[in-house]
Amino acid sequence: MKVLILCGVFAAENENEIIKHARRPVEFSANIFQKKLINGFIESGFDCRVISAPFIGSYPNASDLRVFSGFENTQSEFDYVNFNNIWGVRNFSRAASLKQKAEPFIEDRDCQKLIVVYSPHTPFLEAAVYAKKRDSKIKICLVVPDLPQYMNLDANISMLYKLGKSFDIKKFNKLNRYVDSYVLLTEAMSEKIDISNKPYCVAEGIVDTEKLEKSKQIVSNKKVNEKYIVYTGKMNEKFGVKDLVDAFCNMKAPSYRLVMCGCGDADGYIKEKARLDSRIIATGQITPDEAAEWMLKADVLVNPRKNDEEYTKYSFPSKTIEYLLTGNPTVGYILDGMPKIYNEFIYNAEEFGLSGAIERAVNSNEAEKAQRYFCIKEYMKKLSAKSLASRIMELNFIKEDII
Repeated sequence: MKVLILCGVFAAENENEIIKHARRPVEFSANIFQKKLINGFIESGFDCRVISAPFIGSYPNASDLRVFSGFENTQSEFDYVNFNNIWGVRNFSRAASLKQKAEPFIEDRDCQKLIVVYSPHTPFLEAAVYAKKRDSKIKICLVVPDLPQYMNLDANISMLYKLGKSFDIKKFNKLNRYVDSYVLLTEAMSEKIDISNKPYCVAEGIVDTEKLEKSKQIVSNKKVNEKYIVYTGKMNEKFGVKDLVDAFCNMKAPSYRLVMCGCGDADGYIKEKARLDSRIIATGQITPDEAAEWMLKADVLVNPRKNDEEYTKYSFPSKTIEYLLTGNPTVGYILDGMPKIYNEFIYNAEEFGLSGAIERAVNSNEAEKAQRYFCIKEYMKKLSAKSLASRIMELNFIKEDII
């Protein structure tokens, strides 16, 4: 059995270089998800190769790179492809480079083969379909973390982008006919994508169980002289970050600190509020390791995304799982795409109000935290990387063929 993963992952050695060239927020949450997905197959013992067209923003609006020809810092985890990064051209260039790089996998006809495609990004799917047409025995599994029409939730989207996205969705729908199985983040996605009775599974995230244990040990040594309320991710108005800042400003406790890690279309608003309230710390874009340090240091973690738009049915914010795995109290809204069990894990901002839920979380006692954490830990076992890799294999092959 051989597995080819087509994705946009990048190594830790290249994170700072991506940040340096970025003109918009970097998709670190997607990168973490991809790494866990890859590790699941490796840990399960499969012969796994990763070909990546890294998720860097397109030139000129999201990155200053016209052409991607590799990173300055070398790494050995992933096989990167080169491509023209100019918007309107880059998808064609990415697809052509991915097809070329996949040739050795296509030509190897002596074993069962599976291509795992991360996200409905058409260059990845186009390369996978190209391979399947060359060798009809190849199976394709599409991992769907977001629906194509909801991949960009910026407040201001140009008409040119909308036209390009419309073309891209039509292309995706044609390619989607060749997919054999799916991994969806929410059950509702199965109604939005034409899966035509093909097999699928639902997994709202992937959990690193080893990191789970290490995180809890670190959290137990935190200082308690200040109360850190932390948000990490895109600072986009649609994600409720303005609501979080406003709710915090109404909380007058001098020991409270609001830490906002990331950047987005609400940057100006947040910086102005930080100027007026010295308790607010706006870090700007930081690396995943730096964000993880703040998450572990937090007394409360907050995801202020509201359940007030259609896309929440088809979305599960990965930060919610990352927050819960720290063992620290987590505040948020219960989105339509969430399994009902998350009501037991999260301090519900819909029920108590955002500031009220934060106060409840800040004042929760150690016994309550321990009980919640135990329930979270038991539930999250089913979301392990190895478990997901096994489920993907079972969707595509009979047990005797998974060797």
